[in-house]
Amino acid sequence: MRKEYLFTPGPTPIPSKVAAVQTEDLVYHRRKDYHEIYERIVGNLRPFFGTEQPIILITGSGTAAMEAAVANVVSPGDRVIVVRSGFFGDRWADICKAFGGMVRSVDVEWGRAVNPRLIEQRLEEEGGKNTRAVFCTFVDTSTGTVHDIEAIGEVVKNYDALLVVDAVSGVGCMEFRADEWGVDVALSASQKGFMSPPGISVIALSADAWRVCEHTKNHRYYFDLTRYRENYDRFEPPYTPAINTVRAFDVALQAMNEEGPKQVFARHERVARAARSAVSALGLSVFPMNPADVLTVFKPPDEIAAAELRDHIYKKYGVFFAGGQGQLKGKVIRIGHMGAVTSIDILGALGALEMGLADLGYDGRQGQGLTTALEVLRNE
Repeated sequence: MRKEYLFTPGPTPIPSKVAAVQTEDLVYHRRKDYHEIYERIVGNLRPFFGTEQPIILITGSGTAAMEAAVANVVSPGDRVIVVRSGFFGDRWADICKAFGGMVRSVDVEWGRAVNPRLIEQRLEEEGGKNTRAVFCTFVDTSTGTVHDIEAIGEVVKNYDALLVVDAVSGVGCMEFRADEWGVDVALSASQKGFMSPPGISVIALSADAWRVCEHTKNHRYYFDLTRYRENYDRFEPPYTPAINTVRAFDVALQAMNEEGPKQVFARHERVARAARSAVSALGLSVFPMNPADVLTVFKPPDEIAAAELRDHIYKKYGVFFAGGQGQLKGKVIRIGHMGAVTSIDILGALGALEMGLADLGYDGRQGQGLTTALEVLRNE
């Protein structure tokens, strides 16, 4: 018998009761019962986004929400500042350029969190009031780095720029307070911490961002957020949504709120600490300087190629880890542990890692990873 286990930073494992909803009969999206589902989703998202602003659902992956954010707040010729500290920071820059934004970069070494003073310096260099928006990432899963959005918000609020945050891989796993931290556009997606199938992206705009959105001159139709806002009060989408994917999202969010947001965040922190401790105990190097609680990124032993180790573990043990992206391709391995991942799950993943290393001739500290992880998890 072979079982397969997914430990990637998206998509993430889906609980059976979430998956089962997708087999049920469709409901009509312009009927009251669908409106009630949408309203319940928004209510259950609020404690994870930390916002009282309207929360819009768009059919599409997280990149759909990224494109919607740019198309609705950036006009051709607008200056924008993009924090480029990983693969998804680069994606922000690419999307902004595609919509005519004049990109000014804050380049950060991959694996390090951005110093907010660098953003302030760039805002000053650009004249402050001449910048439309600052784009950054909460957790860039290419590096496993978390950025201090609260501190960045403190800087940006002193200028006329909007703060736009890709929180696809952080919201739902780690504390995020969009309103309190001064985030004007916050976005996420269903297939990460929200332990749902891919296909739903989520975006919330501040009052300032909505005002900009109303006057932005850019090409948009399906991603025109003013169309979504028109019927928002009765929770009716402007176009046909991915109905049963939305329903699965609803079931997942109900489960997360039953567990409790604080408990969800604590579970992610505990599992992440166990994973990082185990990797270090095995004599391997955790890559980021400021690691997030949603994945563990590490360098394999010098004598074993990352792809070889990943392929061996998957073929022999059915456990799938992600490889590196961008400049880290072939250099690191990424173990995702967000969403429906428990202490028992991470122990299985770490056991597969230890066995895979031993199979390929790495004899350093065998058993110490699991022992260290157990100590972390048992002492909670």
